[in-house]
Amino acid sequence: MNKHFLHTRQMAQVQETGRFVYALIARDIEQVKYWRSLLPFINISGTSLLTEPNSFSCEEAGTSWARELNLSVFGLNDSAAGYSCIANDDYLHSDILTLRSLSFLTSKSYDNEQLYLRLDNSQARLFLGADRSNSANNDLTNANTYIVEAHSYYIGDSNRFCQGNKIPALYWQTIVNGRPQQQELLAGVEHMQVQFAIDTDNDLVANKLVSANTVNDWRHVIGIDVDILVRSECPNSNHRDNKAYKIGDINYQVNDNFYRKKYAYSFSLLNPTN
Repeated sequence: MNKHFLHTRQMAQVQETGRFVYALIARDIEQVKYWRSLLPFINISGTSLLTEPNSFSCEEAGTSWARELNLSVFGLNDSAAGYSCIANDDYLHSDILTLRSLSFLTSKSYDNEQLYLRLDNSQARLFLGADRSNSANNDLTNANTYIVEAHSYYIGDSNRFCQGNKIPALYWQTIVNGRPQQQELLAGVEHMQVQFAIDTDNDLVANKLVSANTVNDWRHVIGIDVDILVRSECPNSNHRDNKAYKIGDINYQVNDNFYRKKYAYSFSLLNPTN
């Protein structure tokens, strides 16, 4: 009975973590879909300038990463190379998935270092909160103001232990005061692999599913597949897991006493009207 209770409790924790991961990414995907539907039809100016979408970097200083709004979807394959904001933190392994969009909620107050987008029909103004009173460059008639959001998901080290074993966690880099900052989201997420559905002939049908390192044009991404492997935070000596888990484009072999469950999520970036 004790063994059964422990198994049930740890698997319940694993399942709850898997549900939360889906909810987090699904929310971001919905906002990305909205932003991508607007982007081709708006002219963006203001006191802050867009960063060129081919920069593919995440610098810890300055606001360049937050201003890569033309690059609403981006990924890295099993590496944080070029992403110093993650490489300098407790990155363990996994693919990196970056999603950029606008907050669904309109902004009623301003932080001086936060990035905002004021939107009115086909015009938009990008600015830092400190420049909100610069009406000559940032004002628009009958406009709503949105907070610019960017999230890079990855697996990192929580720096916590259970029975001598490090506990991994799902992290993201998010915008705080206009700059990327690490935040832990969910403990127990052990691995994440991401693949991208590519539409190469603009018929709104995916032609292939590829890893980030083989995406030639991120504008052609119309779907995202996310595989995550969640494990119990603590091992159980009465349980043995020696499986090889197929997640994304890798086989992940384990041989220890943790409970695990794989979750596979598919997200479309197409709006119903497409």
